Amino acid sequence: MRVEGSEDVCEAAPLSQQEEWRDVTPIPQDDGKHPICPIAYTDDYREMMDYLRAVMAKEEISERALELTGRVIQANPGHYTVWVYRKRLVEELNADIAGELNWVSSISAMYPKNYQLWHHREALIVRLLDPKQATEGQSETELLRHPVIRRELQFLDNAINEDSKNFHAWSYRQWLVSTYNIWEQELIFVNTMINEDVRNNSAWNQRYFVILQGRNPAQVELDSELVSGEIVYTVENIKFAPNNESPWSYIIGLLLRHAPGKLYTDLLPKIQTLANNKDYSLAMTTTQFYWSALVDIYEQQARELPEQGKALLEKAQSICHNLAIEHDPMHGKYWEFRSTSLSV
Repeated sequence: MRVEGSEDVCEAAPLSQQEEWRDVTPIPQDDGKHPICPIAYTDDYREMMDYLRAVMAKEEISERALELTGRVIQANPGHYTVWVYRKRLVEELNADIAGELNWVSSISAMYPKNYQLWHHREALIVRLLDPKQATEGQSETELLRHPVIRRELQFLDNAINEDSKNFHAWSYRQWLVSTYNIWEQELIFVNTMINEDVRNNSAWNQRYFVILQGRNPAQVELDSELVSGEIVYTVENIKFAPNNESPWSYIIGLLLRHAPGKLYTDLLPKIQTLANNKDYSLAMTTTQFYWSALVDIYEQQARELPEQGKALLEKAQSICHNLAIEHDPMHGKYWEFRSTSLSV
């Protein structure tokens, strides 16, 4: 299979002048008699689309159709209908998957946040490595040795190193990890990413995904020892940058959903100890995230200890007032609302 490169697209003769396309009658785009706001397509793109409509109308499965989808995607990578057609062509032509992956990689280098190419890549990997067959009876160590898995992880490492906040790369990584059950390796990777940049909210989000192992949060019961370990790990990372929202959001969210009692039995004394430590006191008590965490903690504690509920809610309301006035006035209206909505 020959894949058109960007230079080939620019230098190729018009389709109307190519012998292999003489049997095709192009179908022009129909915008109606009086289009309100016609798009100023280039002549090359208009012609490619006219021919593509014609082969799609016939449901043609051919090498030339595959090449044409490549040219259209390079000109307009967001054209999801063409991606769907290309996926079908790849499957029915039994095209070279390795070559197709190389082509997708070249597109992703130019358009790394185009979500269609990531979905296309998923389909290619499944064709190369059937998830059910690959994971049956295989240890994670064995899976990590597989050339397809190794290559995809390296590809993702490069994509995330290029842009650590690339949502599409992280989403694809979640798909790869959960599809092929490579959870332990992923936790090591997440630790590395957080060590390199404690403010990487994408890495913290991935940590939550790994801890839950991709399961529905509402259906997960986490081991008490694991939760305690996450509290220690997170508090240690809070020390590096108390004004970093990511670990605060991570641990509050994790505990609220999966171990609410540990908010006040385990987390509260640890962050209060930090707040009273002369090395961390100023940074802790001047960040809104410390105080907002206390609001969540006291509200949950009031729910679980109703005999202390009134006093705890009053403490939470007082903190909300201070947040609105002093620690987070930019979101003052929110904290006023939060104060009035506190309940057991």
